Amino acid sequence: MRIKLGWSAGFFITLLALFFLSGFAWPEVLAFNESPMTSQLVKEGKLPPVDKRLPPSPVVVKPFEKPGLYGGTWRRAYTGLSDLVGTRRLLYDPLVRWSPTYAIEPNLASKWEVSADGKAFTFHLVKGVRWSDGESFTADDILFYFEDMVFNKELTPAVPKWLAPAGVPPKVTKVDEYTIRFEFDRPYGLFLQQLACPHGMDLVSYPKHYLKKFHKKYAKPEELEAMMKEKKASSWVKFFHDVSASRDAVFTDKNMPSIFAWITTEPAPAKRFVMQRNPYYWKVDPNGNQLPYIDTIVHELQAESQTILLKAIAGEIDMQGRRLGGMQNSVLLLASRGQGNYKLVPKTSTASVGLLLAPNLNHPDPVMQKILSDRRFRIALSHAINRKEINKIVYRGKGTERQVAPLKESAFYSPSYEKAYLEYSPDKAKALLDEMGLTVGPTGKRMRPDGQPVRLSLDVVVEIQSWVDTAEILASNISHLGIDTEVKSETRELFMQRVESAAHDIALWTGDGGMECLLEPRWYFPYSGESLNAPLYGKWFQSGGKQGTEPPADIKELMDIYSQILSTVSEEKQKELFAKIIAANEKNLWVIGLVHDPPDYYVVAPNMYNLPKRDFQSWIYPNPGPIYPEQFFFAPK
Repeated sequence: MRIKLGWSAGFFITLLALFFLSGFAWPEVLAFNESPMTSQLVKEGKLPPVDKRLPPSPVVVKPFEKPGLYGGTWRRAYTGLSDLVGTRRLLYDPLVRWSPTYAIEPNLASKWEVSADGKAFTFHLVKGVRWSDGESFTADDILFYFEDMVFNKELTPAVPKWLAPAGVPPKVTKVDEYTIRFEFDRPYGLFLQQLACPHGMDLVSYPKHYLKKFHKKYAKPEELEAMMKEKKASSWVKFFHDVSASRDAVFTDKNMPSIFAWITTEPAPAKRFVMQRNPYYWKVDPNGNQLPYIDTIVHELQAESQTILLKAIAGEIDMQGRRLGGMQNSVLLLASRGQGNYKLVPKTSTASVGLLLAPNLNHPDPVMQKILSDRRFRIALSHAINRKEINKIVYRGKGTERQVAPLKESAFYSPSYEKAYLEYSPDKAKALLDEMGLTVGPTGKRMRPDGQPVRLSLDVVVEIQSWVDTAEILASNISHLGIDTEVKSETRELFMQRVESAAHDIALWTGDGGMECLLEPRWYFPYSGESLNAPLYGKWFQSGGKQGTEPPADIKELMDIYSQILSTVSEEKQKELFAKIIAANEKNLWVIGLVHDPPDYYVVAPNMYNLPKRDFQSWIYPNPGPIYPEQFFFAPK
């Protein structure tokens, strides 16, 4: 059973009614089968029989096309440790998960209850799930994550905002071995959806039986000291984070147990980073065949994305969408299908726009901060942008020109905001600048109130050529207003350093949150340090006023509205409240949208099956994880 959810979040009571009235239960499987790889290990006495490794009632995954065949090696590529996020997206197994249709469905939690007031959430775990080393996965592992990691102030000075939306973390209780309860101090209207996001994986990624030997609370002092000395760690906190409990530990430490479909056998970083099937993986197909179907995943290390694209075109990639250059290379991928003998599966972006402009309201120069904080300046920039030119040159005319507004598929869609200030009119732009007092001086340049010429730099990551191309068009458009504008192309690392410290003028980034507006609100108000138009205001909001810079009253009001949204379980009330945030954005245009890009693609081997015809593309929906990579398989060539 799958329960389709809308894009807003006040759905708990309806969801629970549907869920429990349906009499939902995991399908019964009478007999289990396994791969030849694990069968051989059973014969050699290295593994117990498959029915001893699976839960009594394992999770059943229905293949998209047909039951698969065992075996094969899935060839991928990556650019190093910073690119392991792509691998994490293959191993998607939180308590509850996004389905291929962007609905919430059971996973490690077979069922759950939510209290009538929306404050308490009780999850019933699938009984009999085991870590990859054969140890049982229970409520104790989730409790360890909270009590010994998140609530340990040495390890976690500040509890993540998504776990403490009102500043108070939940009370986490082990009801029994397979039941865990979360109790918040006020209703939490987005908790289930947050659990389905990538950060929800943290709750189920840290095995207590393995990690406690590295934890100060459990380890013998002399043994911990010896391990720290061996790793040259300056403190147990650094040792625990770096060696034991980083998100990528399952890829860099082959001894780290996991519950995922594949486990590391040759760790990253390496020329060949290899993962093999987890013999204790707790899912089967309807015929009782233990998943995954594919034996091995091999990631070949490449110096840059361009070489990964060339490998894909040469037919040396079996299934990958990451590091192929995105939409700008889609024409090349389409044209090269015959040469590379591959097929393409479209990915539809849930972003509002492919790229936006984020004028820095926290600019360190007080004069520039005042200019960038004036809505007339931002509206002037919007009118100065020739979006049709950008669409034609960068998007081949296939994009949609729009502001950073919710998409039509969203429950929060606003046609007026989508089209606000889109008209290409340098004359309107110049009139607004004149109204601000940024008049043209003798040299033909716009002058600041302090007598200096207005200059702008556009910060953009150099790795994405289409973004750099767009920035060059924007710089030319803005320069026609009498404002000297340069493009500052930087590595992603340097870009993030600059924008997160609010050292930029205008940053260019993708407009995440076109459909998942409430889960990814960073462009609708300064939600976090990743709200690049006001990163210091965002840090203030995330820290409850302990860090960053206190925002002005109008932005504080948006923050208060969002906090109200978090505390309501009424869908209609959430829509009503978010409409106020949308109206404020339409009026103030805090970020400036350009073009919503057309789909890009996964490259897929012709003999790989069980992929859907289309997938979403969003960091919140960690594609391709929600389309069940464990049920992909290779047919004989």
